[in-house]
Amino acid sequence: MRYDTEGAPNTLAAEVAQVGAIFGPLIPLLVWWRRRGTNPFAEREAATATNFGALVLVAFAVATAIRAFVPFLGFLGTVGQLAVVASSVVLCLQAYSAVRRGVPASYPVELKVVKTHG
Repeated sequence: MRYDTEGAPNTLAAEVAQVGAIFGPLIPLLVWWRRRGTNPFAEREAATATNFGALVLVAFAVATAIRAFVPFLGFLGTVGQLAVVASSVVLCLQAYSAVRRGVPASYPVELKVVKTHG
C-alpha cells in the first residue's frame, strides 16, 4: 500500500469509488478491478461501493418499473426514484467523508455482488 507524505494511507482510489457509487456500480467496479491485490484498503472500499451501487441500480429500476407499468400509482414510482437518488447522494457522500479520514465506510444496506475480505 502506498502512503502519502504524512504517513496516512493513500485513499484516492477508495474516494473515487465511493463517489462513483452515486451513479451505479460501474465506476466502483472498475476501481475494484484495477486496485485488486495492490491496495487492500481501496479494494475493500471499492467492493463495498460496488455492492451499494448495485443496490441503487436495482432500486431505481424497480421505481422506474412502477412508474411505467402501474396505472394510477405511477407517481409513487417518481417519488421512489427521487428517494433513491437523494439517499444515494447522502450515503455516498458520508462514505466518501469516512474514507477520506482513512476509516472504512459502511452502508446500512448492501446487495452482495463483489465479495469483500475483512
